[in-house]
Amino acid sequence: MSTKKSAVPAGEKLVSSVNKALSILECFTVTQRELTLSQISRQLGLPKSTALNLIRTLEANGYLLHLANSQTYQLGYKVMGLSYNLRASMPIIQYATPFLEELQVKTGENIYLTSHVNGQVLYMEGVYPSIRIGNYSVAGKLLPLHCTGCGKAMMAYLPEEELEEVIRQWGLPKITQNTISTREHLEEELALTRKRGYALDLEEETLGVKCVAMPIRDSVGYPTGAISISGTVMSMRDELIEDYAKMISRVCSVLIANAHQFPAAQLRQKRKESQEIVGF
Repeated sequence: MSTKKSAVPAGEKLVSSVNKALSILECFTVTQRELTLSQISRQLGLPKSTALNLIRTLEANGYLLHLANSQTYQLGYKVMGLSYNLRASMPIIQYATPFLEELQVKTGENIYLTSHVNGQVLYMEGVYPSIRIGNYSVAGKLLPLHCTGCGKAMMAYLPEEELEEVIRQWGLPKITQNTISTREHLEEELALTRKRGYALDLEEETLGVKCVAMPIRDSVGYPTGAISISGTVMSMRDELIEDYAKMISRVCSVLIANAHQFPAAQLRQKRKESQEIVGF
């Protein structure tokens, strides 16, 4: 059976076949780029006949691609088109990008704009040096909150009940040997983050990578986004961290007026509206 965490609100009336089809799309990851019918059926606990009908429907609509001369499938190019459409519909990315580019020029490091969705960090945009390691776009990448600078910056200001839900849902898995993986250590780190005003990632998500991050908080203090400066442990020297934090702070202060445009803010508003309906 699948071990995927569901983001579906309890009590919602949903179409089972659509849920199953979406679960098939979510089987494909960075490490599972190609899958067979048997693998999908086994991963989701679906009969092969059911999985095959859903797969054929997704393939016919361009959301899955059956690779030639093989028994494997990969995500279809329609998914990439949807991603482009989504990013184009998010004005906060276009508004923030010039500020991110300015940070990049001043520091020479990688700059990331993030939010949080379903208890994970959502990378919305990245700005890089002209020469960088890796040639992929970070937009759309999801990572745990507890092991990233942006994640901890936002985590530090989450309401207690939301923080509890994140830990309950995702746990505190050890990604590298430096990852914080106990509740006690995490609480200490979040308290330190609030005290100094910024979060650090000290090779906690990727060995050899260090970053400093600060949250973007709305008018009531809720963290809807975060910005980070990220580089190697060699380039991100300790004596630079305070200056980098001040640079990020200035950008965050500009983006506060647009905090409501981040995905986390929109999803939080939706949850509030749903709770009001149930209460009514």
